[in-house]
Amino acid sequence: MRGRRFASNQDIERHIANGFGAGAGAEYVPWLRVQDVPSMGRSWKIQGVKIDRIHHLLSDLERAYFLLCEFSEDVVDIREQYPLLPVESTLAIARAIGVRYPKYKTTSVPMVMTTDFLLSVKQPNGDVKSVARTIKYAKDLQGKGCARTLEKLEVERRFWVNQGVDWSIVTEELFTPDLILNLVFLRKFAKLPRALMDVPLHLQFIEILESIKGCPWSTSESLRKIGHRLSIPYTDARDIFFNLIWRKTIRIELSGAPLQLKSPLPDFSVFYPTEISTLSEKSS
Repeated sequence: MRGRRFASNQDIERHIANGFGAGAGAEYVPWLRVQDVPSMGRSWKIQGVKIDRIHHLLSDLERAYFLLCEFSEDVVDIREQYPLLPVESTLAIARAIGVRYPKYKTTSVPMVMTTDFLLSVKQPNGDVKSVARTIKYAKDLQGKGCARTLEKLEVERRFWVNQGVDWSIVTEELFTPDLILNLVFLRKFAKLPRALMDVPLHLQFIEILESIKGCPWSTSESLRKIGHRLSIPYTDARDIFFNLIWRKTIRIELSGAPLQLKSPLPDFSVFYPTEISTLSEKSS
């Protein structure tokens, strides 16, 4: 699909009218898509498992943060490449602080600035609030060449302060490479076939898993034994195990080492969701 060009203010108005940068959940349309931005590195189009739509991510670092957001129980909506509109607001901020405002290449048209992620985050009291996050490599915020980047970030920061929205910068220091590798792997098991989403089956699985904790078996051997006891194929036992980790019913340390089936069964604890704990109480 061909990327869009912004050669006039009318182009911006047309894209706003066509719904870019608007909506929420599965209906949200990013202001920028992968095909709209000349890539300086890798970019990604990823089908969401939390939000049922294609997400447009413009770097490996954005992809890494996106995986964290999908894994988080608190993040309930993810809107990437979110536009700072109306343009007059960011223009006014730039003028007030003496910053040269960015324009579209080869034009005099003021650019629609964007924030990498606008998230809806569930609070401890049950409320949901918006938070804005900008994703930058640490090296791009340091040294002689970062002055222009910092100027534009200050415009972005003030825009969100004026909106009463929490804004901050996220760098690669938030996560380890192993954490991201593990989330990429676990994400494949985020959704199970209906037949494997049986709560009593999961309860039995967890009971057997806890009973073999500490046995000198590899993860794959442990899952084969669980599958045998439940009369299900090894692949089903494997899929349930990693799905329960993704859903955080089984909790393990994901930052320190990559998950491998040939490695020993990792140390884990069990957090029983409401539907499982209720059934467990009835069966005891």
